[in-house]
Amino acid sequence: MDNAPTHDVIIAGSGIGGLCATRSAQESGARVLVIEKANQIGGSAAASGGTIWTARNLEEWSKVQPSGNTALGQTLVNGFKPGVEWLRSLGLQVTDVEDRPYKFKRDIVRLDPDPRTAFESLAQRIEADGGTIRTETAITGIERDNGRMSAVSVSTPSGSERIATSALILATGGFQGNAELRARYMGPWSDRMILRGVPENTGDGLLAAIDAGARTSGPFSRFYGHYLPAPPAEVGLHNFVLVKPDFSEYAITINLRGERFDDEFLGDEVTVHSLIHQPEGMGVLLFDQHIRDNMEQYSQWPTSDVDRVRNIRDAGGHVMEADTWKSLAEQMATEWQVPAATALQTISAYNTTCQDQNGTALTVPKSGGLVALETPPYYAVRVLAGITYTYGGVTINPSAEILDSSDRPIPGLYAAGADCGGIYTRGYTGGLSMGLVFGRIAGQTAAAYSRG
Repeated sequence: MDNAPTHDVIIAGSGIGGLCATRSAQESGARVLVIEKANQIGGSAAASGGTIWTARNLEEWSKVQPSGNTALGQTLVNGFKPGVEWLRSLGLQVTDVEDRPYKFKRDIVRLDPDPRTAFESLAQRIEADGGTIRTETAITGIERDNGRMSAVSVSTPSGSERIATSALILATGGFQGNAELRARYMGPWSDRMILRGVPENTGDGLLAAIDAGARTSGPFSRFYGHYLPAPPAEVGLHNFVLVKPDFSEYAITINLRGERFDDEFLGDEVTVHSLIHQPEGMGVLLFDQHIRDNMEQYSQWPTSDVDRVRNIRDAGGHVMEADTWKSLAEQMATEWQVPAATALQTISAYNTTCQDQNGTALTVPKSGGLVALETPPYYAVRVLAGITYTYGGVTINPSAEILDSSDRPIPGLYAAGADCGGIYTRGYTGGLSMGLVFGRIAGQTAAAYSRG
């Protein structure tokens, strides 16, 4: 089926990046069509906690992304506050959130009452102003005519279609739902990773762009994620925020050999990159009653429900507990085959280091968060890597134009959010902000191009 070119700009994906791009293009005078693979809008962003944030300035951003593309980092931090005010101008309820002491300074807001409600409101506004949103419609290919964007191939429950357009914005959310790509870039234990997002994000936009000549930027082996409790815990979109042990910076994590393998104080959003290469892709998080009693203090984010032990158990997870480290180590040896002697040696060395407050003395140094684990009872939770979105994607410039292998913009092709590579390379400085800022820019740029 060959549709008439009734849409100036097509947007693939309806998460925060896609919807912001759509509304931005629409405000710039473009006729817009959103194609969404899932049967509802919102993507993984709709299942998030709704917090939109980023580093306060480029200096703070660079602390977390030392090898990131600084031009894109500057664009992100510069565009954050104007983007937030733009959301408010659209009638969305956006609440300021006070930052708390952390490793870098942040600007934070929250979508209220929840992100799904906010996105549905935005989608209704798009449709009321003449935009079209089609669900169960997945991008499968990109056509170019004389180097310029000309059409999009899509798959629907009714079959394949070809839709003509002069501009396309890719906002399909990364490739974390694609087991083959995860295995290629993240190793043999990637099949044990727990998806912290919608399963439809399988790299459709990335693969179509590569076929159309797009350059890519990594790192493809890294991703945004956190520790999540291993089975038998049942973890999904409904509860992953509640069971995430976000106090791990002040605890220690060992592998199944009983050894620490990374600097926990970097945050589990960084140490997950090491976790996936440990035996069975698994770690064991060790902490004590002091940590449990003070989870609000030791968490990255303030929350009203901070007893992760209870939450993990409520999800069916196994939280091992004992009155002595020796007893806990024996349990871990019996049930999880973690060598007891090695685990005890690791714990003892850590507690000694905490007394001296000298994390560099450890075999695997720890840069902060040196809180001795000496208050019984003691706890152990097996953890796997939860993955929200991937860091590798297409290469863009600050105008959200996708570049080819010669670093030239591909006419009519743009990207926003997790389909963009090279912005985040190590740590995490907010996911929804990437969709907001680059979605808004992509919409403006694509609309201007489509008008000639």
